[in-house]
Formats: sequence, C-alpha cells, structure tokens
Amino acid sequence: MKTRSWLYSLFAILLAFSLVATACGNDDDDPGAGPAASSDDSGDGAAAADSGDDMADDSGDGAAADDSGDGPAEDAVVMEEIGPPEDTVVTVCDAPSFTQIYAKVMANRGFAENRGFEIDFVACHSGPAQAAALVSGQVDIALNTPENMMGIRNADFDVVMFAQIVDNHFFDIVVSNGFGEIDCPQGDWECVMAVLNGTRVGVVARGAAAEQIARQLLDSAGYDPDDTTYIATGLAGTTLAALSSDEVDWAITFEPGLSTAEVEGIGYAPFRLRGGDGPAELDWPSAVMITSRSYWDANPNTVLNYRAAILEAMEWLRNPDNRDAVIEEMLGYLGLEADMAEIVFDNNIGSMTVTAELDQVRIENNVNYAVGRGILGAAQEFGEFAVGPGIDVILPAALVPEATTVGICQAPSFNGMIAHIAVEEGFLSDRGVTGEFIQCPSGPANAAALIAGEVQFVGNTPDNMLGIRNAGFDVVMFQQLVDKHFFDIVVSNNFGPIDCEQGDWQCAMQELEGTNVGVVARGAAAEQIARQLIDSAGLDPDGATYIATGLSGTTLAALSSGEVDWAITFEPGLSQAAVDDIGYAPFALRAGEGPTELDWPSLVNTTSREFAEENPNTVAIFARASRQAMDFMRNPANREAVLAYMRDFLSLEGAVAETIFDSNIGSLSLNGALQPARLQNNVDYAVGRGILEEAQDFDDFTVSP
Repeated sequence: MKTRSWLYSLFAILLAFSLVATACGNDDDDPGAGPAASSDDSGDGAAAADSGDDMADDSGDGAAADDSGDGPAEDAVVMEEIGPPEDTVVTVCDAPSFTQIYAKVMANRGFAENRGFEIDFVACHSGPAQAAALVSGQVDIALNTPENMMGIRNADFDVVMFAQIVDNHFFDIVVSNGFGEIDCPQGDWECVMAVLNGTRVGVVARGAAAEQIARQLLDSAGYDPDDTTYIATGLAGTTLAALSSDEVDWAITFEPGLSTAEVEGIGYAPFRLRGGDGPAELDWPSAVMITSRSYWDANPNTVLNYRAAILEAMEWLRNPDNRDAVIEEMLGYLGLEADMAEIVFDNNIGSMTVTAELDQVRIENNVNYAVGRGILGAAQEFGEFAVGPGIDVILPAALVPEATTVGICQAPSFNGMIAHIAVEEGFLSDRGVTGEFIQCPSGPANAAALIAGEVQFVGNTPDNMLGIRNAGFDVVMFQQLVDKHFFDIVVSNNFGPIDCEQGDWQCAMQELEGTNVGVVARGAAAEQIARQLIDSAGLDPDGATYIATGLSGTTLAALSSGEVDWAITFEPGLSQAAVDDIGYAPFALRAGEGPTELDWPSLVNTTSREFAEENPNTVAIFARASRQAMDFMRNPANREAVLAYMRDFLSLEGAVAETIFDSNIGSLSLNGALQPARLQNNVDYAVGRGILEEAQDFDDFTVSP
C-alpha cells in the first residue's frame, strides 16, 4: 500500500533540483554453497561481493515486540521529520549473518512495525544474487560493501546508499599458529606485514574483495603485493582447513572463521581491522544499505523510516540488558552454538553502526581505494551515490537521443525476446527512441542487414561479429546479453546412456569419439563448438562426422531417427528434446561447464562504429532498455508475463516454454557490461579455429556507450 505524504512532495522537489559473498553473503559453510562462485568474491563490478559473516537459514521466530531493554530510539531528526512510509511492505535481501541480524531484530522486536511497515525477506545468498535481486526489482533494499555497490554503479545501475551498518570491517586477518608467533606489538600492522611479505595468503576467491584487502595491506606497508602468493580458500570452514594444514600462512576471512580460529587454536590476529587497526587506505565502513534510485524517489519516507528502525535495532542489540535475548536471536538465525554465538557477538558488536548515518569522509576514502585497486574505472562524487537528509544529491543527466528511430534485427528466439520486450514494454520508447524490427533469421542475414545499414542494432555471437570485422567491416560490440552459452549439447536417447558423471564434459566427449554429430550448418558456429569440445578433450576433431541438420525441428528429427548421435543446437530444440524424451545433456555449456577455450559470453549487442560515433546517446539508451528488459525477464514477479511473451512471440507454451525459461534465464547478463578477459578468450578461440586470421585487441572491437 502506498500513500503520498506532504514530505514526499518536498523530497521530489529537492531531488528535482539538486541499487554476495557479499557484505551479507553465504558464509556459514553450508556444504550446498561452494567456496567460489556462489558466495562470489569475484570483483567484476555488478556481481561482485564477498561473504560477510556466519549464515544459516532465514527463519525468524516471529516474536512480538520485546519489552526488554530500551524501546525505539528517540532520534530527533528521524522521529520528527519522517512522514508515514509510502510502501508498507519492504522486500529485503536476506543472507543470515551477524551483519544482517539487525533486520531480524527489526522484524522480530517490533521496530519495523512501530514505524508502519513490515519486512518481506528474500533469500539472496551471494553477491551476484543480491545485485540481481536489487536491479531486477525482486527486492527493495539490500546490504553491500560500499566498493561493491560502487561496482554496481560502475556497470551503469543507478543504485544509491542511504545508511551505514558496519562502521569498521567484517573482514579481518588470521595468522596460522603453524606459521609461528610474530614478534610485533599487538596492533602494529606494518610490522606484521613485513613478516608476512612473500608468504601464502588465503582469500575467499581470487581477484576480489579479500584479495584486494590483502594486497592493500602489503602495498600500504611498502611491499610489492605480487611477491605474495594468493590462494583461493573459500568460506570459513575451508579457510580454517587451509590454515590448519599449512596450505596458507595467513588469511583474510570473516565470521565465524575469525572467532573459530582463535577458539580452536588454529590461528590468531596480530592486529584487527575490526578494531580500527590498519592503513589509512582501509579506513572505511564495510557495509552499507542500498536501494535503487527509483525506489528512493518513490518512497523516501519508507527508506528513512527503515534507516531509523536500523538505528533502533542497533541500540537494542548494544544494550547490555538485552544480551541474552540477542544470543537467542543469533541461535535461531545463525544456527550457532551458544558459546560461539557469544564470542561472535563480543568480537563484532563494536563494529556495528552507532548512528546509521553515512560517513561521507570515510566512504569517499573507500571510493579512492576502489579506484586505486582498479575496482572502479573513475571516482564518483558522494552526491552521485548517496541519498538522505542533508545530502546534496547529484542526479544523472538525461540522455537525449540523436536518432529517434532505429532498426533492430529480430529472429524469434528466447534471446531475441530481450529486444522484443524492450520495445513492447516501452523501455525504449520511454527514453525517446522508437524501435522497428526487421527479420534476420540467420547469422548471414544479421551481417548483411547491419553492413547495408538496414538495421542499427544486431545481437550476435562475439566470434561471428569478429568474423564480420575480419571481412573488413568496422562493426563494434557495446553490450553483453548472454554471459554463458545459448548453444548446448544434446545426446540422442538412441545412443544410450553415457557412463560419466553429470557435468564431466571430458568423459562425455571420449564416449562420443568418432560418432555422428548434428550441426546447424557445416563450418559455422555449432560445428566449431563441437570441434572445440572434441579438441579440448584431447581427441581428433576430424574423427567425428559432421552432418548439417538445420534448426531445432530438423535436428530433433535427426536425433530421433538415428541419423546423428548427438548435436550442438539451441532453443527450443534443447528443451524440446528433454520434454519429448528425444535426448539428454551429459553436461551443460549454459551452466558454465566445458573447456576453458569455450569460456566466453555467447551473445553481444553490436552496431557499426559509424553509428556509435554519431549517435552515442542512442546507443546508450538502447543498452539501458536492453538491460531493463533482462531485469524484467529475471524478476520472478514477471514470470507469467514472460511466458505470455513466449507464447505470442515464440509460439511456445506449457512445459516446453517453462523448461526453456528455467534453463536459460540464468544465462542472461546481470549488468550488460562487456567482460574483456572472456571476450579476449573468444578472440583466441576464433583465431585457433580459423574464424579470424589474426588476433584483435579488446579496444579495437568495442565501444562504451
């Protein structure tokens, strides 16, 4: 329920003048969540966040407001100036951790209810999951590290921070007892880093937040970070195992690993980031609350009431009279034993926010850190990413399109629905651009239409786009649409089962050695992928027989008749084969399985360089509309609407449509940002397969709208 208050109008006027391994990611060592990608600590911008603390299930005890300790804080600013919330049901990302226990306290102890709203928790157990949930509208509010939030902004999502949660750090250092005692005064981080220089450090995942902190510690102490060996040790349990086994000498990790290491005699902390020790470059709050700018614009009172309730919950948590009740909350929320819950509480309560207000100076220090570590391409001003009373908001300038009508290549496919929905839902026209579709049913038709200027925008595989460039046409890519693959493998049921573990692509290819494979057309993308699979498995690609079976219908017929034993094809053939019991997938390229040579995004938006240079705003608008369409498709609330589009646009419905949706929705790009390393991997693949005569540099074939 949304009601407009007098303050809402005031905020609208002010704004006119002037959103996981994450900060709260999966870190309870749940065996179902692997140490790497799921609690992803990968620093690629939109998706990047480390796990925050200990996690368990997200169930609350539904307790009514407790009468122990202090009631809601009488904060003068928030109590007197905030009107009633416009949105009375706030969806919030939930990843059980000590950092996020404030939200359970808000719900269970009545602080949210007292301020006129209730919290609907949505499980977001990784950094990418939190980012995806926020930008697609599944949740209204999420928790993140400030540099990871800036990374989301760097990928062109207009998310903003509005409150602080952890004033110091939740990441910290543990030195293995096996390494021995360090002869430095407690807290002397520079002395400690001198001893640890050139050793082995465990980090959650390579290249992301934990490694960046380790590198900054070494860098700030005057040492070359590249002299140290970084080893991905995953979440708390596997990190402790690595410390115990002498695989690493020290680690940057989080709760419950930090407390468990000391309790079980595995390691010790020679200084404490959580206690404020460390270099000036790391002096920043480690967790903030974020939302989308659009949600803030529409619901300022809700957001400010949420921030006020955070402060009230924090004061309740810190009140010594409530210690037993806090431990009870932790037992139910985090699944910890009572003794460990008390230790985690004692080690971390001092880092939790005292005011909930954003510390501008220290957050700007985080921006400088993020730029210095290469997490951000360029600095952003505080007013660009922060909102709230007293903050001078800097609104992004509206894009004015140079070309107001554009031609778009279209072919009925699941991936083609991105552009279709961008037009049909008005995401493009709302920005002042009319999209006109021209049917391009094949790769050659795509190329011909783009080269001839019949269309301005084409979705293409990166290797096919590079092939157009190889022919002398200056086309460029500007946005990623599908992060994995839309081509995949189907093995005919007539061939029989393969005695390999699901996902073991090398074993599967050995079983398929020397058989008949169906490809869309001889010499093109499907055959090249089939040949690469065979080649990467150490077999001779010329030992297989390649048969052109065309599109989905004729490929399924060839699989059913025994003409081919397996095929490389795409939707709807992949899902239709499963639904109609024609074939099965022993591994899934769409899930990221397969050789490293095939680790590249399979669909990018392309245009001519001439159009991009003359119409940069139009290109940027098309990219934003495409991203909004992908967010729309990902949002569970829109599932039925997307299935209706599939019925009308693809003539698919029922089990096949649902299977196609479920099998492919996870491959859509989270933020649309081009990934240089993986696209360069595609260049290497294209050269290796003879698609390109010679390598091209990323900057030669891309533009940034």
